[in-house]
Amino acid sequence: EAAKFVGDFKSLAKEADESLAKQKALELEIERLLRAVVSQDIMSVVQNNSVVKKENEYFKLWNDWYKKCDE
Repeated sequence: EAAKFVGDFKSLAKEADESLAKQKALELEIERLLRAVVSQDIMSVVQNNSVVKKENEYFKLWNDWYKKCDE
């Protein structure tokens, strides 16, 4: 009876260790994916901000050119 209990306990402990290892692997994968998403979002914001800056520069150039043509 005691030997069976010890065997069951060891089996459950092994199962728990494997489950914890899987959970840790999943946590690391989620963290990696979140970092990738955040990095992509940052790149998107930087690119969009750059586009807005370019649009503003073109708008200013257009206005300057238009004013010169109007003179």
